[in-house]
Amino acid sequence: MRQAIDQRLLLAQHVARAKWNAKAAIEDLPREEQVIAAAVRQGTTLGLPEAWVRTVFRAQIEASKTVQRALYRRWEAEGIGRFDDAPDLAKTIRPQLDRLTTELLRSMADNEAVLHDASRKADVAVAMHALQARALDPAAADQALAPFLPPK
Repeated sequence: MRQAIDQRLLLAQHVARAKWNAKAAIEDLPREEQVIAAAVRQGTTLGLPEAWVRTVFRAQIEASKTVQRALYRRWEAEGIGRFDDAPDLAKTIRPQLDRLTTELLRSMADNEAVLHDASRKADVAVAMHALQARALDPAAADQALAPFLPPK
């Protein structure tokens, strides 16, 4: 689960580069709702509660936007032009995100009992915090993990 969250968050850099080249807005609410609805449909087939899936995927999207906003600010300040090596959002990045969505949902289903066991919250917190993406953006990592951790 942690690996899928980490990989999704690391892909935010590529999403940002593709959007930057297209001069696209970071926020795309209709697309975000499509992603969440698809995750809910897939999660329902795995027996996951709709509200939990919505919360988890809203957090993943918000974390990605946090990374993208930070990169946009940096690139604007540095006067960065187009990226010659930016991947195609629809053809390259979205299929990767779809695969990671499936992985994350399966992991949520496989670990649901542990994740919702109040006596295991500390164990879950320790296991989840080791994200590579934390070096990219600690606030985004915290956002992505929030649905799985006890409130601070």
